[in-house]
Amino acid sequence: MTSENQFEMSVNEAMREFKTRLEQQRLFQAQDIYLRQLQRLIVSQESSSQEIRELSTQYESFRNQLNETGRTYDHIVYEKTLVDIYSSFERFLSDSLCSIYFYFPKFIGETVNVSTLDLFVDSDIDLCKRNVIELKVKNFIQSKNIKEILSCFEKEFDIKKMRAVIDILTINKLYQIALIRNLIIHNNGMVNRIYVEQIKKFISRQDNISYEFCEGDSVLEKLPQVVDDVKSITTRLCEEITLVLISDAVRLKNSHENK
Repeated sequence: MTSENQFEMSVNEAMREFKTRLEQQRLFQAQDIYLRQLQRLIVSQESSSQEIRELSTQYESFRNQLNETGRTYDHIVYEKTLVDIYSSFERFLSDSLCSIYFYFPKFIGETVNVSTLDLFVDSDIDLCKRNVIELKVKNFIQSKNIKEILSCFEKEFDIKKMRAVIDILTINKLYQIALIRNLIIHNNGMVNRIYVEQIKKFISRQDNISYEFCEGDSVLEKLPQVVDDVKSITTRLCEEITLVLISDAVRLKNSHENK
C-alpha cells in the first residue's frame, strides 16, 4: 500500500471518529427527550403504580431543584454537547495534522526534540515517532486560535485548495463558539471582559459578530442556536477538509520527497 493510500485511510479514520462522536451527542440529547415524554406519559395514566408515581415525582422534584440553581437540565445537555462537539472538531484537526506529519515527516523540519525515555528506555522507534508528532501537534493546537490552526494547512503544507473551504465568516463564527466554550468551562457561562475584548480584537466588523453578548450576560439561553451552528459548521468543515487532504495527497508526497 502506498503512503498516499495509507494517508487517505488515516484522514478518513479521523473523519469517522468525528462523526461517531457527533452521533453519540445526538443520542445523549435524545435520551433526555424520551425520558421527559415517558415521565409525562406515566403521570397521565391512572393505572400507574404508586412506585412509578413516586419515581416520577422524584424526577420532577430533582428537575425543579436543578432549575432553581439557574441551570436547567437542558442547559447542561447543551453545554456538554457544545463542549464535546468542539473538542471533537479539534481532535479531527489534530488527527489530520498528525497524519500529514506521520506519512510525510520532512514537513516536521530537520531537527526534533526526542524524549530520553522513548529513545533509550522503551526503545520503540514507532512509539517515539508518534510521540514526537503528537507533542508537536498538541502544542500547536493548544497555543493557537482557530484561524491560525486552519491557516496552517496552507502556510505549512501549501494546500491552496483549503482557501475555498475556509472563509472569514466561518472562522469568525468558530472563534466565537470557541470563546463561548471557554466561558462554559471556566466561567459558568457568564460573559466577562476577556471575552468582550477578544471579540473586538479578532473581529473587525460588528456585522460579522454572530452572538451579541455584553459583559455580565449569560450565554445559556443562546446555547441551542450555538449548538446547531457548531454541528453544521464542523460537520461541513470536516467533510470538506477530508476531501481536500485526500485530493492533495499526491502533491504532498511529491513535495515531501523533494524537500
